[in-house]
Amino acid sequence: RAVRARTVATLPAARPAASSSSVATSLAKRKGLATAGLRAPVARNVGAARRGGLVVRAAGDDDNAEYPFLYTRAGVITLGVGVTGAGFALYYGLQGAGVDPIWAGNIVQLTFVLGLTVAWVGSYVSRVMNKDMTYVKQLKDYEDAVMAKRLEELPEAELEKMMEEIKRVDEERV
Repeated sequence: RAVRARTVATLPAARPAASSSSVATSLAKRKGLATAGLRAPVARNVGAARRGGLVVRAAGDDDNAEYPFLYTRAGVITLGVGVTGAGFALYYGLQGAGVDPIWAGNIVQLTFVLGLTVAWVGSYVSRVMNKDMTYVKQLKDYEDAVMAKRLEELPEAELEKMMEEIKRVDEERV
């Protein structure tokens, strides 16, 4: 029997830290992190509450992001209809050119199965080589959210000390 867990988001308590955002921005610029505008609410998994399980979600500006056409339902349907239509066009085009219907069917099947398989594997290899995989993106978002949460939880004295150290290191470089 499967049990579905509900996730309830709880926002961290607001703290009167005037320089914490500047610390986050400075650290983000220095370390190349995208934590400057990132808010990391902690969501408590209701099903795991007895075990004390916490889930950190990155809540950035991606909620209403625009996606490329092929990443939408309409794009996928259009692509499917287009590939199917191209298959029919090739099949009937080969028949019109005098090829036997059985051979035309075999040519179309071989062309499309082999072509689509090579294209699919090629896109996968390309995404792996460019580190454009879902897992890598999720891991980076999680790491950024954890860093933002840690920065929010640091006491003011440690934030000021960290800012002074960053300024000192930056001045030494110049």
